Amino acid sequence: MTEEQLIRDLREQGQSEQLEFIESVRKEDIAKVLCSFLNGQGGRVVVGISSHDIVQGVANADEHLKALKMYLVSAIVPEAPVTISIEFFDGKDLIILKVYGGSKQPYLYDGSIFYRQNGKTVKATSQQIAQLIHDRQKSEKHWERQAALGVDWEDLDQKLILSVIKESRANHRGNFEGNNVIDFLSHYGLYQNGLFTNACVVLFAKNPAKFLPQVRVRLTEYSEGKTDNALLRDEVFEGNLFAIHDNLERYIQNLGVRSVFDKNQWKRIDFKFPPKALQEGVINALMHRDYSTHSSGVAISIYSDRFVISNSGHLPTGWKGTDLKKDHRSVPNNPDIAHIVFLRGLIDKLGRGTIKIVELCRGEGLKSPEWKPDIDGITLTFYGPKALAAKKDVSKNDGVSDGVSDGVSDGVNKLVNDGVNDGLIDGVSDGVKVEIIKIVGLIMAKEGANALDIATKRGKSKPTIERYLRTAKEVGVIEFKGAPKTGGYYLSQKMKKQIKKK
Repeated sequence: MTEEQLIRDLREQGQSEQLEFIESVRKEDIAKVLCSFLNGQGGRVVVGISSHDIVQGVANADEHLKALKMYLVSAIVPEAPVTISIEFFDGKDLIILKVYGGSKQPYLYDGSIFYRQNGKTVKATSQQIAQLIHDRQKSEKHWERQAALGVDWEDLDQKLILSVIKESRANHRGNFEGNNVIDFLSHYGLYQNGLFTNACVVLFAKNPAKFLPQVRVRLTEYSEGKTDNALLRDEVFEGNLFAIHDNLERYIQNLGVRSVFDKNQWKRIDFKFPPKALQEGVINALMHRDYSTHSSGVAISIYSDRFVISNSGHLPTGWKGTDLKKDHRSVPNNPDIAHIVFLRGLIDKLGRGTIKIVELCRGEGLKSPEWKPDIDGITLTFYGPKALAAKKDVSKNDGVSDGVSDGVSDGVNKLVNDGVNDGLIDGVSDGVKVEIIKIVGLIMAKEGANALDIATKRGKSKPTIERYLRTAKEVGVIEFKGAPKTGGYYLSQKMKKQIKKK
C-alpha cells in the first residue's frame, strides 16, 4: 500500500479511537492526542486535514517537523518513540505522526494523563489511571525486565552503548541527556536494582551466549535443495543483537544475483532478492523473537529460489500471517529491545515494515512473501520470480494464490471505488467487495463461467450472485462475452492491467 493510498483509507475511515485529524500545527493539541494514544492502543495524528475532511496542507512542513520532534521529546513523560513523516497528498504536504501503545504507561503531558474515549482525547479518570499502573506493573515482570544473574559491568560493550546514545540524539529519538552509560541503561529499564536485565544482555553484552545461549542465529545456504549434501555455507552467528544484525546485513549485501531454471519457460531466470526487504525481515526476527527459553532461536535458510527466516516468536492472539500484509498496529514481543533498536534508527515505521517487504518484493517481480505461524514460531519465506510460483486450484479454496490474491483485492477495490466516485454506482459495502474478489478468483480459474456455475461454487443463490456480477460489470471488473444463454464472464482488460501492477 502506498502512502497516498494509506491517507485515502484514513480519510475514508474517519476520526476514531486511533486516528485524529488536526487542521494546522498546534503542538499542544498534538502532544495531548499522542499521549492519549500512548495510554491506549496507539494511533495516528494527521496534520493538515480538518475534522470536516478538508485537505488544508501544512506550509513550511520541514520546519514544523523539526520543531515537533524537538518538542515532543521532552513534552511527553516518560519519553516514547514517535514516528513523524511528511507525505505529499493532493498537491499539499501533510505531517503524519504515529505512536504505538506504550510499554511504560501511564504517559503524561503537561502534568496530566490523557486517554482516548469515543474518538475524543480526555483526561483519564482515577479508575483508568489505576488500570494503567496495574498493566505497567505486569509488563515490568516480562522476561526482558528480569535480572540476568552473573552479568558484570565488564561483560557489556560500553562503546556500543555510547554509540547508541549518540545515534539516538542524531535521530531525535529519545530525551536522555548526558553520556553516563549506567544512567542511560537505568533510564530505559535495562539496569534495575543494581542488576542488568535480560534485554540489556541481548542488546549490549560482548558475549551474550555465555549467559543466554538462545541468542545464537544459524545461517545455512544450500546449493540446490534441502536434500542436497553440498552446503555452500553453514555458520552460527554469536554476539549481541547489533553484532549479529551487522554480520547478517553484510551477508545480504553480498548475496548478489541468483539464477534458477524455469522448466515451464525452458530458460534460466536471473533475479535478486531485494536487500532492504531481507534486512527488514532479519531485524524483525531479531526484535520480535521469543528469547525466554533456551530452546528458542532464529534460523536462516537460503535455497536457489527461496530465502527463509524462522524465529521462535508468535503473532498476537487472533492474528494470521496474512494480517502482516495489511496496515496494522505493532505489538512487539520485546518492547524494551524494540525501543533501543528504534533509538538507533534501524526501524522507522513500526507496523509498516512488513508492508514494505511485500512492496519491495513485488517491485522486483517476485512472488509475494509469506508469513506462516505454527506451534514453534513463525516463518517468513521470500520467493523467487513469479513465473516459478505454483498457482493454487481456485475451485478448491475459494481464492487464488497469495500473491495474485493481493493483486485481485487491490484491483477490485480500486475499480469499485473509482466507480463510486464517478457516480456509476452507489456506495458499496466491504462485504460486497469481498464477495466480488472471490468471484473474480473463480473467473480467473475458469474464464467463461456463467452465473449458475459461480453461484454453485459460492454456495449462494443465482439472483444474489447476479447482483454481485452486475456491480462488478458496471465498474469494469469483468465483462460478459457470447450469447445471453451460452456466454460467460471474463476479466476485463482494466482488471487485468490492475493485477499486472502488483
